[in-house]
Amino acid sequence: MTDELLPRVLDAVRTELGDPSTWGAPVQMRDSLALCALNAVHTLQAGTPSVRRVLQRYRDHRIAAGADPEADSGPDLLAVIDAAGGPEGFSRDVIANQSKLPGTMRLRAEGIYEGLRNLEGLGITTAEHLREHAHDPEAKRAWTRVKGLGSQSWDYVRMNAGVEDVTKPDEMVRRFLYRAVAADVSPTRARQLVIAAAAELGVSARALDRAMWLRESPSGDGERSCAGAEEES
Repeated sequence: MTDELLPRVLDAVRTELGDPSTWGAPVQMRDSLALCALNAVHTLQAGTPSVRRVLQRYRDHRIAAGADPEADSGPDLLAVIDAAGGPEGFSRDVIANQSKLPGTMRLRAEGIYEGLRNLEGLGITTAEHLREHAHDPEAKRAWTRVKGLGSQSWDYVRMNAGVEDVTKPDEMVRRFLYRAVAADVSPTRARQLVIAAAAELGVSARALDRAMWLRESPSGDGERSCAGAEEES
């Protein structure tokens, strides 16, 4: 069925999104696994302003400590969380955001801490390492086995790190596809359609995902990229 739907998706992309050269660069933090993780987890069912505040407060905190947040590794963020007394202190005192992971009563920082610890156990401590292991099933399991995280957050943390052949079929992307094919599509089918359309257009799946998201987003700024409910792993 994907092959039958693909021409409709391509028509919608060409009609509504225009020339790919006008789409702009996707959000990414290629040198900071810390920022990748913070952004990916704090965007789940959250608005752009709150995510921006989290990232800015973390950046300010690190700069005040004489560090470069744009180069922070996973262990760097883990050390900051530990120094704050753990996820609760970090959420309260560093980023001033005590919101919970969707569908849980757990702080987002708890999920980030466990996910990064699990990746560290596999030797994945930097954004570069994450790109190298982007399609490693063991790496995906390490991240998604954390309660409150799932496949969508895994997709997004990889996209933040600059993995080009990844899409995260969230609410906005699936809304675009719904209008294109006049039918609802599952997250799996949405992922297949975006990847196939990107290949036909000669663009990255990541770039097409962002362009679709921007087309549907009320804010239109491309930074609240995981607006829909978290997909189960």
